[in-house]
Amino acid sequence: MSARPSQSPQSAKRGQEMPLELNVPSDMPGTSTGEQKPPWNSGSDPPSRQSSVGPNEIIDHTKEDFNRDETARATGYMGRSSVIAWLQTLSKEVNQECESWPRNSSDTGEDNGVPSPSLTPRPDGQSDPLVASSNFYLDDLDLPAIEPLDASDVPSRDTANKLLNAYLHSVHPSFPIIGISTFLSQFQVFFNQPPVKPGKKWLAILNLIFAIGAKYAHITNAEWKCGEDDDLLYFSKARSLSLEDELLHYPDLQQLQVEGLASLYLLASGHINRAWKLSGSAMRGAFALGLHLRNVGICTSDTSKEIRYRVWWSLYTLDHLLSAMTGRPSCIVDNSCTTPLPVPFDECDFQKEEVVRMIGDTTRGNSSQLDRIPPVCPSASDLSATLDPETTHGTANTKTPVSSMVEYLKNFRPCMSLYFLQLSTLTSINKRMTAKLYGPEAMHSPWPSKEFTIQSLMLEIDSWFMNLPSAYDFTSTQTSQCPASQRMSLALLFYSTKIGITRPCLCRLDSTRSQGEKTFDFCTKTAAECVESACHMLTLLPESPDATLLYKVSPWWCILHYLMQAATVLLLELTFRAQHVPDKASIVSKAAKKALEWLSAMSTFDVASERAWRLCDGFLRRLAPHVGVDIEDFPTAGDIAGDATPDAQFDDPEDTAAVRTSADNLATELDAIACSPMNESNSPLPGPIQFELDSSDPFDFLKTDKSVSGRNTFDDLFPYDADTGQITGSFFPPGNNIDFDLGCFWGDPIFWKE
Repeated sequence: MSARPSQSPQSAKRGQEMPLELNVPSDMPGTSTGEQKPPWNSGSDPPSRQSSVGPNEIIDHTKEDFNRDETARATGYMGRSSVIAWLQTLSKEVNQECESWPRNSSDTGEDNGVPSPSLTPRPDGQSDPLVASSNFYLDDLDLPAIEPLDASDVPSRDTANKLLNAYLHSVHPSFPIIGISTFLSQFQVFFNQPPVKPGKKWLAILNLIFAIGAKYAHITNAEWKCGEDDDLLYFSKARSLSLEDELLHYPDLQQLQVEGLASLYLLASGHINRAWKLSGSAMRGAFALGLHLRNVGICTSDTSKEIRYRVWWSLYTLDHLLSAMTGRPSCIVDNSCTTPLPVPFDECDFQKEEVVRMIGDTTRGNSSQLDRIPPVCPSASDLSATLDPETTHGTANTKTPVSSMVEYLKNFRPCMSLYFLQLSTLTSINKRMTAKLYGPEAMHSPWPSKEFTIQSLMLEIDSWFMNLPSAYDFTSTQTSQCPASQRMSLALLFYSTKIGITRPCLCRLDSTRSQGEKTFDFCTKTAAECVESACHMLTLLPESPDATLLYKVSPWWCILHYLMQAATVLLLELTFRAQHVPDKASIVSKAAKKALEWLSAMSTFDVASERAWRLCDGFLRRLAPHVGVDIEDFPTAGDIAGDATPDAQFDDPEDTAAVRTSADNLATELDAIACSPMNESNSPLPGPIQFELDSSDPFDFLKTDKSVSGRNTFDDLFPYDADTGQITGSFFPPGNNIDFDLGCFWGDPIFWKE
């Protein structure tokens, strides 16, 4: 097991918080061989503007009318935790920084035809840019409805398998909103028995899975991808089946899945305002069905309860992600929720005795009580049969009682459910961060109280990292059995959370000096950690941009959000002339350019990424001549996209080694211990995923260690009326034994009712 940090990943092996060490040439702005230069150009007045969030920021009101026109309504209100709000601040800072300088082609981007962000005048004559001027998402574009549309039409079996495989491989581990065993059984029957005609909601779920899979195939440039608009075709079918006429209907579990999957698809397509609205509908439906509470009833099986808990946590993580991206309040009050975290076992293990005991435990904790998950398992040896002997380091055989699940999980065999448990826990920390630091109530707290909140949140997230199971330690240089995509997902959310926690202190130094020396020192150190976290996020990526590779090993539906967080923080620090890390100015500029290069590479496949790249590129080109950033050889989007070689890291060992070397060099320069999950020396790429569907019959894995009788197993799993040809049950049947029979036990009958 690798060394763990005592305070944070960045302070590991050093014993205390230390700034990044790197010598910067004496001609870099803000430094000299003798005395330090002031962080502004000579001949100009020292800046006196304060931060975007900062100690005195007022965030409990808005001046903009978001109902004034279609564009404003499409974007909507964006709160202070949103990257769009950060871009507003960046636009304002860049305009103020450059207003005293004569405008030239470097400012406007006329040399390469790329428009730069400019100050958007407000109707009231103020200089604050409008929210829509900083929006790079696609809500201003219509979602065309494809007509005529045959909702019952499905792709060929081969195409359906590939689309389902794409969804399972890339999305399901992070979003287990469907009971995969049952759904795959139903999927098999649907294609093997043409007379079967499932209900509208099941077909809507199927088409949404196809839509997400088709979207993934497009952005990863898969060889088997079909039409460019296939994802929109499948989404349109689902929309007509179970979205357009559901406004006044009572919620049920299937409809929650439809709305959750549709929200994820819209997020992946760049329509975050629409996704946020639909996610809110799903969350209210979940509240109406009581999914936010622990279920102790005897009428519902423990397996059914566990599946429902996963539906809740899937919607929880998605809803918070969208709330953080939009900066809008969440409808979830954590203190009112008692839903236990999912158990760290996949569905295929649910019938094992040890797992049955854990699922049935009524004292399992929620996201703030991780150590209360295992009271039914007083010792690690109780679950030794489920552990990989080669990865337990002797824990499974010890007779010493394990009092905390946190300690037990550190050496637990990686699986989808263990990853999702860690993702849910980290999401809850991120949610507390946005509520405590970016909500209107934060304005009424004195700054010392905010400092305490920041320190507490930093301790909380560092504690999460220190207790992270070794297989998911994204700072480790040891080979991991965990899929690269799961390590990357946790790493991105970890650094994103640290950026969010420390972002309020990222402001001009003179704006905090007036608050006192103690506040000044705290903000300086915390802001430096914000910049450092942005740099660490970028060390996860190789030097050579390859968008298809990134999409394959990351949460591709929100990777743009993470990259824009890092890019905006770095551009803000450049605007502040690297005041918080004056001896790292060249590193900050290098990292900022790297972020833009990746955005440019992603522009080949994604319009929202292109918009984001153009915004950031414009800011950088305007800032460059004033802050000493060299962009003479900085390529355009077309140049980088043309050089991209999809899957080079997969197929060419020499290319892989080159990428690994360049990524390691950057990490060394940053004095970071963060290790890229995209580095093949650390973990297999792509990582082995238990349910990967590569064979012509992708469901064999469900039959492993299962006794199957000679009769057709699917007859009871997917019953239908032979006279009418209609399915007599639904995905989540309303019967008392509802998901005790969610496909976990192949021989058990399921009695479905309409």
